[in-house]
Formats: sequence, C-alpha cells, structure tokens
Amino acid sequence: MPTTIQGFEVLTKPKDTSIESFPIFITIPAATTRTVTFPTEFNAVAISVQIENQDSANAASYRINSSTNPMINLPASNFRSFSDMNIVSVTVTTGAAGVSVISGQMAALPKPSLGERL
Repeated sequence: MPTTIQGFEVLTKPKDTSIESFPIFITIPAATTRTVTFPTEFNAVAISVQIENQDSANAASYRINSSTNPMINLPASNFRSFSDMNIVSVTVTTGAAGVSVISGQMAALPKPSLGERL
C-alpha cells in the first residue's frame, strides 16, 4: 500500500532486502541551512539517515519529513541516526564554526511506465 510523504507517493518498504540501495554523503558548510529532498535530487527515498554535527562548539538543528515542524537541536559534536523508515526530506541548519554531514542509504525509486505511480 503506498504512503504519501510531503506530496511524494512512496511504494518502498524500508526493511525490504530485495531493493537496490546506494549510499550518499552530503556536507553542509558552517552557518548554512540546507534542505535535501531525496526523490528530487537522487531519484530515491532514504531508508536510513545519519546527521552528524562536526561543529565542536555550536549546536546544529534538523527536521525530518516536514517543512513546518519545529527544528530539533543537535548538540555540538553529536549525531542522530534514523533507520528502517522512509525519509523524503531532511533540513539541517549548521552551527557557525563547523560543518554537518548527512549520510544515508537510498532505495532507488522504480522507473514508472507511462501512467504508473512512483
């Protein structure tokens, strides 16, 4: 049964061991806000993501699968992991003195035939 996340219809089941997957790594510079929308940028849905704050002095913040929920604090030199779920987007705001890194496992979206859903 399909799930709709932020307007994207997702058919992928995160624990399906038969799906093809590939890793991604995104470095976000200091003092920057970046939203990564996986279907648009990678033609994939993330089935696991780790957000690592490499700023040793300042907190970063993030939100998953939302453009309206409040940002969640990620303390200096910490990380958060999310797995076994469909993730369409991640927004990260980095601290003033260091980068944040998003690493994830992407499940490739099927190539739809004419008239098919994603």
